[in-house]
Amino acid sequence: MRRLFPVTDMTASDDAGQDTFGDREWSLDELADAYAYPALAPGGTWLRANMVSSLDGAGQHEGRSQPLSSDSDMRIFGTLRGLADVIVVGAQTVRQEGYRPARAREAFAARREAAGQGPAPVIAVVSASLDLDFSAPLFTEPLVPTLVLTGAVAPADRVAEAGKAGAEVVIAGDGPGVEPARAVAALAERGLRRQLTEGGPRLLGQFVAAGVLDELCLTVSPTMTAGTAQRIAGGPSVAVPQRFAVASLLEEAGFLFTRYRRI
Repeated sequence: MRRLFPVTDMTASDDAGQDTFGDREWSLDELADAYAYPALAPGGTWLRANMVSSLDGAGQHEGRSQPLSSDSDMRIFGTLRGLADVIVVGAQTVRQEGYRPARAREAFAARREAAGQGPAPVIAVVSASLDLDFSAPLFTEPLVPTLVLTGAVAPADRVAEAGKAGAEVVIAGDGPGVEPARAVAALAERGLRRQLTEGGPRLLGQFVAAGVLDELCLTVSPTMTAGTAQRIAGGPSVAVPQRFAVASLLEEAGFLFTRYRRI
């Protein structure tokens, strides 16, 4: 990744005495340090989201986020995964983006071992209907078993299918769907306290409305899409807009890699 730097940290000067920025690729260790989870109190959790948006507010193009992304964005995407205990994702995003199991990466192996983490993060799929392809690699080939978060009245036959496929079904709601706060707590009970959600927009909107999102890592892509694409968060509204503070800001090739924490 070239010329990735904190745009607010102008520490070097050129021969004319003008502030300049470095021009080199950050190592994965440097990225991991920059995006490290905060120290958690006993029993505490931290839910961060990683999303990408076009300049005109689109969270996807033709149903997928990849057209808005870049190589640098994908390095940060991989870094955030490498730091997480669990990746929480909605069923629609699993279907649209063709999700596969998270893999163990040597670059994060020592860091994960030191943090008491397994070799790869768990994938937790949020679904009320369990309308999922349980023959897909996400369920048949994971390094660690995939979780399915659902409600207490989810279809019994689909719950059984999930179990047969090797997935662990976690009840996190009294109705058909998942209650965001209960999902966060249920994952924490399994030791999965450093949580990362990759959306989609409806799931992220539910986390925001429930007031359980601690941090947003948002890539602002230097693209315009027009059309009617969803924003990065949808679904229920909040009575009062929630305020977040800038935690860091990086730039590369016109892409802004922002990080906001809830105030």
